[in-house]
Amino acid sequence: MAKKATKKFQKNHLKRAIGQRKVEQAYKKKITRGKKPKHVRDEQEYSANGKNERPTKKSTTIKELQNMLENDLDKNVDETIESVRLGDDNDGEVDENDFTNFLDDDDQAMLASEGADEDEDEDEDEDEDLSAEDSSDQEDGKPKSVRNSTETDTLTREDVARWKKSLVEEHSLRSFKRVAVAFKAAANVGKDESVTSKFKYAITDPQVYNDIILLALTEFPTLLNFHIPLSAARGKKIVSTNSKKFQQLAPVLKSVSSSILQLLSDLSEPKLLTAVLTAGEQLLPYLTSFRKFVKEFLKAVVDIWSTASDENTRLVAWVVVRSAAESGDKGMLELCMKTSYSGMIKNSRNATAYTMPMINFMKNTAATLYGLDLEVSYLTAFDYIRQLAIHLRNSVVHKTKDSYKGVYNWQFIHSLDFWRRVLSSHCVPETEAQQGKQSALRPLIYPLVQVMLGTMRLIPAAQYFPLRFILFRSLLDLSRDTDVYIPLMPTITELLTSTTITRPGKPSTLRQFDFEHNIRANTAYLGTKIYQSGVCDQIINCTIEFFGLYAKSIAFPELAVPCVLLLKRYAHRRDRLQITATKSSNKKGNKRENIKFLKQLLDIVERIEVQSKYIEDKRKQVEFSPTNHEEVNLFLKEVPWESTPLGKYLTVQRSIREEQLRVLRESLKSEQDERDENVDGLLEDDDDVIEPDEDDDEE
Repeated sequence: MAKKATKKFQKNHLKRAIGQRKVEQAYKKKITRGKKPKHVRDEQEYSANGKNERPTKKSTTIKELQNMLENDLDKNVDETIESVRLGDDNDGEVDENDFTNFLDDDDQAMLASEGADEDEDEDEDEDEDLSAEDSSDQEDGKPKSVRNSTETDTLTREDVARWKKSLVEEHSLRSFKRVAVAFKAAANVGKDESVTSKFKYAITDPQVYNDIILLALTEFPTLLNFHIPLSAARGKKIVSTNSKKFQQLAPVLKSVSSSILQLLSDLSEPKLLTAVLTAGEQLLPYLTSFRKFVKEFLKAVVDIWSTASDENTRLVAWVVVRSAAESGDKGMLELCMKTSYSGMIKNSRNATAYTMPMINFMKNTAATLYGLDLEVSYLTAFDYIRQLAIHLRNSVVHKTKDSYKGVYNWQFIHSLDFWRRVLSSHCVPETEAQQGKQSALRPLIYPLVQVMLGTMRLIPAAQYFPLRFILFRSLLDLSRDTDVYIPLMPTITELLTSTTITRPGKPSTLRQFDFEHNIRANTAYLGTKIYQSGVCDQIINCTIEFFGLYAKSIAFPELAVPCVLLLKRYAHRRDRLQITATKSSNKKGNKRENIKFLKQLLDIVERIEVQSKYIEDKRKQVEFSPTNHEEVNLFLKEVPWESTPLGKYLTVQRSIREEQLRVLRESLKSEQDERDENVDGLLEDDDDVIEPDEDDDEE
């Protein structure tokens, strides 16, 4: 039984409510009546003719579309790469789902407002059009984020040509908006239907895909610079984000940023990546206010910089990172530093003859960022060096079985060498003299040296001698570049008492050990003659390189005395012990071990003494006292290093060593290529999993 209130409503208000609803329904039908999408008209036409089948769209894969686009980009990209090579002339994690929703919300608003564009007068002012589009969406009554998949238009080359003419000749913002919508549809070609159905335009023709990508990448930067000119302040490109024009275009810019991110994650061809990176660099000043996009964009670019196999692509990617660091504020610079450092460490888990050139490229390029603002660089470098020190302390304090593994790995070693390169690049005495003050990064030299020396001595076992030699050479470069004396000889003379040197080595058929690309010796090498010989050569090379660094120092004779006495005493003592062992042995054919090494030590001692005599003769000609630091620093300033006795000897030794390393690298590469071919053949013939050798895996 109806309630009293219901009866009262039916009597007084029901008729009027029904009438009002009919009026609203009629109005909605009226405003939705208009031009329908092409495929909807085709469907109605086929239905009218009694046909049940719709015309099928041409199926095109994303790979085919990208290949066609790559061919058309060859001409434009070659010029871009050439300009990038000129160098100076082109001078945190975010949740992916949240970032996608952030972009989609604004993009759907732009997509929805596009539908209202069709009925507007083409002669109206561009600014009024953009405002009217948003208001017409409100009147439509549809949620902006809801689109019907049947409202998709098939994009044609005529549409793209008309938009291009409007962009080039009239700088039309309406056309810019439409191209942005089509650009996002093109960036998502090949995705699931649930994704592509949300876009206004459908792209089925490879030529249309080609045209819309090229149009967006080439014309967007020019058009934006026309409507929102860049202003320069302190050498940085700045965009006024408070202007009315920028606020109106913000949804369009967010859509463009989403499309660029999508292309960077999907593309693999070098030409396409170079084109997208170049366009992204030009558009970056307009997108820096979107911090979430900037983080994701830099992360994607750094990933290309650290993993791409093509050299030109890596170079262009780095130009984008460098441009972002130079044109942004201090927060942007810090973000670029941290992102590039993380990308470098992430992709330096190992070092081989193949990967080392790319790792060195990442170290050298990333180190250049720290010269843009030394104050920001100091804070960033201090935090990371402190983290390395904490890792080392934990390995010393927590003496567990695997505690050392947090330090004795390639990522930790590459981190130490990277910060060494940063300090070597930005603590140069000549540059400091020109500026009249010390570099802000110079106080970091001492803690970094302490961490590196502590790492060298963490495990003094013969298995980790290669790591010690790698860090020794890194510290030697730091001492040379920063003009800071580092007491490195004790880390080398300690090895003279190792059983690897004092005991006879076992015969072995193993190939020569690669000290350049290994931080740990395989157990098969320990105690062998081949490993003993390699360690002896490394000791000789490190010793002569250390003294060669100070070949022109006025204090060279005093510096050489302790080491000369130690080496002489060691060589004569070992020689007497081996003579005694030979006489007391009853075995025939017993040979004295390490005779070659002892002769090399005595030869080095002789070279050092000759250099000391050379410096002493030069010191007799000076008239200043040791307290005159300016004159002391100018001692032998004009004398070429190669003309000194030790310099001549070391120049010859370096050339011999470089030739040996070249031959070793070539043999390693050939062995790796042969191994890869064999593995590929096994994988083709058999589906079984190939288990790696235990020793090789450890190495």
